Amino acid sequence: MSEVFPPKSDDADLIAKLEDEVLALEIENHKLQQRLRENEYDRKALLDIQKLANVGTWRLNHLTYSVKMSDKLAAMLGIDGEAITQWDDFINALDPSAELAIKQQLHNVFVHGGSTTFEHVVTRADGSTLYVRHHCETLLNGIGQPLNSIGLMLDVTQDKVKAAQLEVLSNKDELTNLYNRRKMNQALHKETTECLTNGLPLSTIILDLDLFKQVNDRFGHHIGDEVLVLVSQEIQNSLRSTDIASRWGGEEFLILCPNTYLNDAQKVAERIRKAIEAIQLSCPHKITASFGVGSLQDGQDLSEMLKRVDSALYQAKKAGRNCIRVEPE
Repeated sequence: MSEVFPPKSDDADLIAKLEDEVLALEIENHKLQQRLRENEYDRKALLDIQKLANVGTWRLNHLTYSVKMSDKLAAMLGIDGEAITQWDDFINALDPSAELAIKQQLHNVFVHGGSTTFEHVVTRADGSTLYVRHHCETLLNGIGQPLNSIGLMLDVTQDKVKAAQLEVLSNKDELTNLYNRRKMNQALHKETTECLTNGLPLSTIILDLDLFKQVNDRFGHHIGDEVLVLVSQEIQNSLRSTDIASRWGGEEFLILCPNTYLNDAQKVAERIRKAIEAIQLSCPHKITASFGVGSLQDGQDLSEMLKRVDSALYQAKKAGRNCIRVEPE
């Protein structure tokens, strides 16, 4: 039987040192594993935030001009993020027709550093439109050369759609879908200025439904609403592409005829009068309207023209209704 000798003191010290080193390595490995888990958590949290916020990111290396985009951005754009690795291909994927404009927006921050934010449209691979708010920041090295640029693209499509819907609602009469009075006032001032500046004629038509109160009193407001809707449809169907119609108030409608002389505006009014007279209601009642027609004359402002057209409408009412009268000279 072989004899086992106790370790020498030098061996014991070496073993103890090795054990300490192994323990230190295990502690360091534990810290690295913990850091990796934290980084993975942060990465996952960032991905989740991008998904919830409809935000995608990209990073550009200015030395190689290679680009890396997040999975969320690739999904937003409807492209394969792994297939696009170069900057020119990435910008072209945003919108081939707007490639130069997007590069120009980013040029200054690429050259001088700092950040920029702008909005633009992206044409996705499937042809659909995406509205984005684009933020970019460029990091420079010690001698002022660009190293990396980081971009963040926020999908604002729904905001744009809602804004457009609100714009329509703010401009249109809810019942008739014609311009409301506020929007018509804007159109009046705009077209008056343009016609005066360019020496073009401008005419207006005002019409008021005859005895409309009787409709509401006899048949109820739901029939009154039906009348207003049907009249509005006939007005729209009778107009030319350049004419602008509005519900001026109650049962009164104002029509703007840019670049139109008085006699041509009378023809438009007569076409509308006949169309309204031919409306068939769901109740035994005949709908007619009285019309005043006028045009902008030399030295006359907008308010004066509208007063003259109102006066012509009053004359049509006095003449027995369902007729057209032209503004007094």
